[in-house]
Amino acid sequence: MTFAVRGNDMPARIGTRERAGDVVTELAASYAARMNDCGFAHALRERRISRDQWVAFISALYPAVVGFNRALILSIAKVDHVRNSVFLGALAEQLKEEQAHNQLWREKLKRFGVDHEKLYADLEQYHARFTAAELDAMTAKTLAAVTDDLSRGNEGNFPDAVFPDAVLALCHLLGTSATNEKVGYWEHFASQAGIEMVIWGVVSATVLPGVLGNPELDIGPVTTQWLREHGQIAGTKSDVRTDEEKHLDLSRIALNRSEQANANVALVGARAENAMRLFAASFICQDRAVGRFPLSRYRERAA
Repeated sequence: MTFAVRGNDMPARIGTRERAGDVVTELAASYAARMNDCGFAHALRERRISRDQWVAFISALYPAVVGFNRALILSIAKVDHVRNSVFLGALAEQLKEEQAHNQLWREKLKRFGVDHEKLYADLEQYHARFTAAELDAMTAKTLAAVTDDLSRGNEGNFPDAVFPDAVLALCHLLGTSATNEKVGYWEHFASQAGIEMVIWGVVSATVLPGVLGNPELDIGPVTTQWLREHGQIAGTKSDVRTDEEKHLDLSRIALNRSEQANANVALVGARAENAMRLFAASFICQDRAVGRFPLSRYRERAA
């Protein structure tokens, strides 16, 4: 299943001369803005999020972290290793860096006393309960819900799940687009690039200001390093670019230069928007989701 492209009036909104990278960048900015304006974001910036709420959030989001990297690995097989050899080399370097970023997330979870092995095992066991067709159907239902309203990311479309619907749907959507022959490589690449762009906008404007120096959420460099790699507070620009900044530049330039991506900008943009709206919903739904996440199940010890 490739999932219906849900872009509202996407073809009408995209001009015939717009480049794919610029379109994805613009969409990412709009979704980051909506996330930065949600209740969870306001509470985070105002430092009204407790440690348990924060730890529940980073635990509930873990499937999206590892799912993103898994999709990146699987999607590389779609790249023409002869005609796009230089680009493939850049992707290989990005994969190495993303693996390191995944490890930063795990170290953060461990520092907060969370058993990330148990989180991952539960995710694997949950997926194993369903057929591919069932996961397709639950993902499509969730995508339809969040297309209607970004706050509908945790309505129980994935039955008996400890993780929010939008998180599980995003993992499945990316895994499917990475491997489905009916989805072009640049459609998938744009989806992952868009998520990275959104992350930068939200981490910079909301997460770093709410976490850094906050004794409830910042308990040492291990708990903030992933964030520092994925954002930058306004007015604190460093002379040294992070790996993530390099990824963002690579993505926008590669999409703008790709003849395939620009042959059907509307489709590339619409598929990327599907991924971005699921990611946005994964964050926006945390207002209600953190209170339901079974954090005690994954506690190793008190932080």
